Amino acid sequence: MVAVECGLKECQYCYVLRPNRSLTWRQNLLFLGGLSGVTLVGMAPLVAMGFWPVLPFAGLELLVVGIGLYRVMCRCHECEVIYVAADSIRIERGRRGPRQSWVLTRAWTQVVLKVCPRQWYPSRLLIRGHGRSVEVGRFLVEEERKKLARDLARCLRGEVSGDSPISGPQEPK
Repeated sequence: MVAVECGLKECQYCYVLRPNRSLTWRQNLLFLGGLSGVTLVGMAPLVAMGFWPVLPFAGLELLVVGIGLYRVMCRCHECEVIYVAADSIRIERGRRGPRQSWVLTRAWTQVVLKVCPRQWYPSRLLIRGHGRSVEVGRFLVEEERKKLARDLARCLRGEVSGDSPISGPQEPK
């Protein structure tokens, strides 16, 4: 998902990139709690019949599912922000705050969409400048990545198109 903000104080344009996610943290916790309850209720008759060794395996199964769910949710809450100012481009990546940050000179920066020769593998969107390149939008679907590449290229050239979500610098609200 790509959101665009225009006319901020420190930059002309701000692109906020987030992966699509279906559930919030709370909903995932409720899902894990429900799964745990169903598993433990299903194990109760076996434990009552004397098959108590199934409990550690059920606990291990729930632990693995919980760890997997936590890792997926951490990846789904990552965010990339691209600030385009008059003379520089700042790219920040992180979850709760910026963990990684790059600053590139706008005049020497170019947007490159590298298409993989194999049809089934997604393209890579790179922002290059001064011998460094930063990949952005890894979690976007192909159409969103292509549109972002077009919009970023237009923005860096100073062009504004009517079909672009960018309608020109506006006053902050």
